[in-house]
Amino acid sequence: SSSPNTIAAATAAAAAATQYDDKTYTVIKPPLDKREYLTYTMPNGLNVLLVSDPASTTAACAMNVHVGATSDPAEVRGLAHFCEHMLFLGTELYPDEDSFSKFLSANGGTNNAFTDSEKTVYYYEVDGSIDKRFSESLLRFGSFFSGPLFTES
Repeated sequence: SSSPNTIAAATAAAAAATQYDDKTYTVIKPPLDKREYLTYTMPNGLNVLLVSDPASTTAACAMNVHVGATSDPAEVRGLAHFCEHMLFLGTELYPDEDSFSKFLSANGGTNNAFTDSEKTVYYYEVDGSIDKRFSESLLRFGSFFSGPLFTES
């Protein structure tokens, strides 16, 4: 299970990523917040919020997919939530079911997701003390969205 801090960070990142005006972000943070924030938009239109906390050895990532329960077709209620679970069943690059969860467990991490009325948020954390771990976790996580398998099992 994820720590309350991870869930709060994922929710805050998702909320911050949805509040923009003409692709310009302003991150509002408490005065005692020592973390550094960087926002940008990738060439494919994906909005990114990076947060760096030098006091932490944990690396984390969240993806807010702007599709939730209210986007479900009337004849297929629960489709967004179903798709949330389907992404964990393997990808073109990592076809084994639960390979992402197994990778995270082996590297001091956890993952989870939730679907609400207007969005689905996927998030994870991993031991960030070795850059290679976080880099590989980003590749694995990104493959959820670029090449999901949606297997029958």
